[in-house]
Amino acid sequence: MTTVLSLQDLRKLAAAHLGRPLEEVGSQQRLVEDLDVDSLEMHALLIQIEEAGATLPTAEALRDVVTLADLHLAIAGPDALA
Repeated sequence: MTTVLSLQDLRKLAAAHLGRPLEEVGSQQRLVEDLDVDSLEMHALLIQIEEAGATLPTAEALRDVVTLADLHLAIAGPDALA
């Protein structure tokens, strides 16, 4: 069963994964520059997203991910904005 994570759920998951308070993990923060997410951290975060039941984005969609909101859009798809 596929689960659609809300942006808030994704923020909570990322905050827990990164060991940061939720207040420090905003949707417009850049993953690399602001949250210090490197490729290994991103891979581990994607595993947690998959374990939460969400569909992982394609490699092509991940190329455009800069912020946590971008990651949410890549996971949820364009209908998430509707």
